[in-house]
Amino acid sequence: MKRKLTMFLALFFIGIGLAVAQTQVRGTVADEAGEPVIGATIQIKGTSQGTVSDTNGNFTLSAPTGGTLVISYVGYQTQEVPVRANVRVVLRDDTEMLDELVVTALGIRRDRKALGYAAQDLKSDQLNKAGTTSLANAIQGKLTGVDIRQSSGAPGASAQIVIRGARSFDGNNQPLYVVDGMPINTSADFNTLNSVTGANYADRSIDINPEDIESINVLKGQAASALYGIRASNGVIVITTKRGAGNMRKPQVTVSTNLSAQRVSRKFERQDVYAQGNGFSAYNPSSSMSWGPKISDLPNDPTYGGNTDNDYTVKDGKRPGQYYNPKRALAGLDGWTTPQTYDNVGDFLGTGFTENTNLNISQSINGINYSFGLNNSYQEGIVPSTGMNRWGARGLVDWKIDDRWNTGFSMNYSSNKITGAPGANDGIMNVIYSAPAEYDLKGIPTHVPGDITQQVLFRSTSFVNPYWWAEHNEYSQHTNRAFGNAYVEFLPKLNSENFTFKFREQVGLDIWTSDYSDVREMGTTPALKGGDIENYGRQHNVFNNLLTANLDGKFGADQEWGLNIVLGNEINHENMRVWDYYGSNFNFSGFKNIGNATSYTSSEYTRQERTVGFFGSASLSWSEQLYLTVTGRNDYVSTMPRGSRSFFYPSVSLGWEFTQLPGLQNNGVLNYGKLRASFAQVGQAGNFYNNFYYTPTYGSGFYTYTPISYPLPSGISTFIPYYRVYDEGLKPQNTTNYELGTDLHFFNSRLKLEYTYSYQDVKDQIFYVPVDGATGYQEMLTNAGRMKTRAHELSINGAILQARDYDLNLGVNFTKMKNEVIELAPGVESIMLGGFVEPQVRAQAGTTYPNIYGNAFKRDEAGNFLLLNGLPQATGDSQNLGEGSPDFTTGFTFGGRFKRVSLATTWSWQQGGKMYHGTNMVMNFFGVTKESLPYHEGKMVAEGIDEATGKANTVEVSKQDYYQAYYDVTESGIYDTSFFKLRDLTLTYQLPKLGSFDISVHGFARNVLLWAKLPNFDPESSQGNNNMSGYFERFSVPNTSSYGGGLTFTF
Repeated sequence: MKRKLTMFLALFFIGIGLAVAQTQVRGTVADEAGEPVIGATIQIKGTSQGTVSDTNGNFTLSAPTGGTLVISYVGYQTQEVPVRANVRVVLRDDTEMLDELVVTALGIRRDRKALGYAAQDLKSDQLNKAGTTSLANAIQGKLTGVDIRQSSGAPGASAQIVIRGARSFDGNNQPLYVVDGMPINTSADFNTLNSVTGANYADRSIDINPEDIESINVLKGQAASALYGIRASNGVIVITTKRGAGNMRKPQVTVSTNLSAQRVSRKFERQDVYAQGNGFSAYNPSSSMSWGPKISDLPNDPTYGGNTDNDYTVKDGKRPGQYYNPKRALAGLDGWTTPQTYDNVGDFLGTGFTENTNLNISQSINGINYSFGLNNSYQEGIVPSTGMNRWGARGLVDWKIDDRWNTGFSMNYSSNKITGAPGANDGIMNVIYSAPAEYDLKGIPTHVPGDITQQVLFRSTSFVNPYWWAEHNEYSQHTNRAFGNAYVEFLPKLNSENFTFKFREQVGLDIWTSDYSDVREMGTTPALKGGDIENYGRQHNVFNNLLTANLDGKFGADQEWGLNIVLGNEINHENMRVWDYYGSNFNFSGFKNIGNATSYTSSEYTRQERTVGFFGSASLSWSEQLYLTVTGRNDYVSTMPRGSRSFFYPSVSLGWEFTQLPGLQNNGVLNYGKLRASFAQVGQAGNFYNNFYYTPTYGSGFYTYTPISYPLPSGISTFIPYYRVYDEGLKPQNTTNYELGTDLHFFNSRLKLEYTYSYQDVKDQIFYVPVDGATGYQEMLTNAGRMKTRAHELSINGAILQARDYDLNLGVNFTKMKNEVIELAPGVESIMLGGFVEPQVRAQAGTTYPNIYGNAFKRDEAGNFLLLNGLPQATGDSQNLGEGSPDFTTGFTFGGRFKRVSLATTWSWQQGGKMYHGTNMVMNFFGVTKESLPYHEGKMVAEGIDEATGKANTVEVSKQDYYQAYYDVTESGIYDTSFFKLRDLTLTYQLPKLGSFDISVHGFARNVLLWAKLPNFDPESSQGNNNMSGYFERFSVPNTSSYGGGLTFTF
């Protein structure tokens, strides 16, 4: 009894002592500007007890006397203060801390030093300085290992983003995009495949507004992206949209607007001396060529000249100083005209216009972080009747309900309408570039009086008048898209203070419908005199469910060990519908409706795809210097054959911050150093479902797709099997990646250097392989081929000057990459990626990827031309004419500030690489280029060897014959794509604060300076959205330069 009484009294007095030792703390949390910090966490150190600051930054808390309070808030340095009755805490920005947090796979934020692989990111102020409406344009020149290939300068034109080289022969080399944790599709609705004609379809990254982006993180290696599984075989672009963090006192509203004008970035230099015709002596008003007489001599032409006796002067009388153009008379004008020259290219390719307006409101209050925005991008292209109009809305909310529950959502909507022109070889640029200098293409009416279906053009009726096309024909695409996700997080209370556990359930949707309409009016030449219309499109509904469990904490005697474990499941299900309705031969002109057609065809199909993945990640760290991460994911894919649908992909990465060693700490020169290494495997699935879409046909004779068929006489129908077969044992393409690198910071991180070497081995490529015709098929979709890529990436960033009133920052991004095709399939030396019968872009075993093939000049062993009758000649077979990939690429960024004025520029340098430039080649052949001027008159003896005699050539030929024979060989159209350009420049002035308004005004320019070996055009303008992109060009819309300015209001 005495013992119990003693224990009771002891506990009683201890409790009284504890109660007496409590202090009631009243405090305020503010930022450096004196504004209250709402929702800051105030915690008693060593316990889980705490509170948060209210809307005025105030808090009250009962805490042990002599204890310590820990005050923290995202974006600010955590502070510790002793317990006392009254506390005022001023939190300071922790910009460096935010810079060192990286959004990695599955949206997990990790400290940059814990990564065992390269990760490069861009902030919003690096993306949106030059008023661009395209995400691809916004990141050009700012990242290592990232190749961005523009197709043309038309509004909405596609762009390919390829990370660390191509991995697939079929053009599937685009990375996975993840927006606020939701994977979204950014591929073009329709791939131009290996075609050089037709429309240039916009890629769906155009649905993302660059102004909505807070940051972009590029996961280049497979170790970085392995947790995303089979869809991330080409890397991942992780996009985080803007949030309301930091806007605590009241909602912050930002309004920005940009206006800009666009012109052709490089003028097409043409000759304006010689007229239409194909022989110096005579004018021919229907010729495609400009090898005629001098324009000034046209009045003396024996057939059309007003100074001579001919059929026209007999009828109309002498017209001294004039000449007769029958095309003018056909258009209802006086056929007689005085010789003069016209800038047909400059008249048609006018000045484009872009207006980009954005509104955003955001705030963080009472645990709720929100951001909502509206935007509109309006463009008029340099080609008449082309443009783009995109409307968008977005919303994001993160809500911290309490210490255990979080929830939120991210939503994006866009409506995008693009009006354009057919791209490439069947487009209208061919006619514009070849228009004779003396022909008034803009001024002469496009059709005969009273009949719009009868075109008037300087060339034959096999080509369309571009002004007629712009007025009467139509190519349009309209996409409505909504994507986003909602999530809920639960953090159960654990017995351990050193570990946290979190469940997260995220449900996402990506829904879009794209409607396309191609209308060619009655009279469209060459083959559609009756006109036609095609309405087609596709609809996608994508559902994505992501469930994760995350354990994170520290353990050990001194908490020197860190552990993070992630387990999860992801389900991605897609429903797709594709339709095509075609009508031909209109009943009458002017009514652009499929109901006006006299014959119709239609097709439609639906498809479902599903991928189910189970994944896990374990990260172990020691003493804040050694970091090991192991991941694994198993995907089940519906688009592969039964029995081959389950694939497992592992990765392991190691990072060592060696400057944590005792002898290297507090180093005044090298303040941070890390070595990193990683290994990973990931795959790419095939489209085995295509096997179910094709059925045999019945017919006779030769068939369009050259299948194996019975050679029966015309009119006798027989069975024609489909010409493709699918390998039942198809397995996924496999990519193995090794990566080594280092991150070094010097002089208190004023100078940062990152170097990465990566090796990539791609096996079991999925593509169509030719098969023996005896099988009854032409080709088989199967696994074959191997490709290796070695890449060196170097990034250097320096804060050269830093002071209160000024700063200066420089950056360099260098990439050297070698893509090699090791093998294809047994008996297959090369495969076509795109082009004509010749030239072509091909993948060739034993060479770099890709290569350009075509007819070469016939030469002797010493490299001299072998001439026939004094003229160059082509080899009989197609040869390798050059490697497409450049030797290296480099981007330079420069940023400076002096008081209220700041300047930012991006420069790009590409060295080496080849492309086939059909526009230059054909226009040289036609005699319209300035380069052709010396060859319009006279004769010459060409250098070379006379093939008949084996001796030096002595045969004299006309200069025109030599020049046209030279540019009739494909090798003459191969050009070096080296260039150096000023990609963008922005000058900004921050006005003095006006009440609650922060106002800045800026001017910008894009693509205004260019030095290139390629004449007349920007070498970054090329063809389509396929594997030819960047290596093949023929009559695409040229790239543009842009000049503009804008205002930004924040209040």
